[in-house]
Amino acid sequence: MVSEILIKGMVCERCVKAIKEGITNLGHNVTKVSLGKLSLQAEIDKEAYTRIEDFLNKNGFEIISNRQVRIVTQAKALINEVFEKNVKYNARLKFSSLLADTLHMNYDSISELFRQVEGVTLEKYIISRRLEKVKELLVYTKLTLTEIANITGFSSINHLSRQFKELTGLSPSHFKEVRSSKQKLSGHVSHNL
Repeated sequence: MVSEILIKGMVCERCVKAIKEGITNLGHNVTKVSLGKLSLQAEIDKEAYTRIEDFLNKNGFEIISNRQVRIVTQAKALINEVFEKNVKYNARLKFSSLLADTLHMNYDSISELFRQVEGVTLEKYIISRRLEKVKELLVYTKLTLTEIANITGFSSINHLSRQFKELTGLSPSHFKEVRSSKQKLSGHVSHNL
């Protein structure tokens, strides 16, 4: 009983169109098809699921299983747990080892599965989470950029600044200014109360 199906192998709008047309021809009301995902108006039974799976396989696509989604969800939870802890990032921590040891899988397999399910590489996801932590520390703490680089596992301030600017388009100092503005605003508001 499913109404959403994750699909591996979709790479362009032609794939979207072919799947939408094919699934509609099988007699299903398609709500939406996007790269990697098929949404149906109603839940389907096992027989209908098998017909959809057969159609997809014959056309070079593959359904991503619940097991695969579960593995990716566990990987994301482990990564998030590392960055949600307000303790210094252990520079010796290797996400590849942590994920492989915890999930009992080869890191390359986890990485490929992650890319298929999430549509982004595992490395980019880790960098994104690391930079979210940097933003949080810039806005809500008085830590220096050097301290933040150390806490979040960057090899240097330059490395942190380069990746931060590359991903956000802004410099880390911009976020420090946000913190400063928030403090001024909250101080101003509390004096007026």
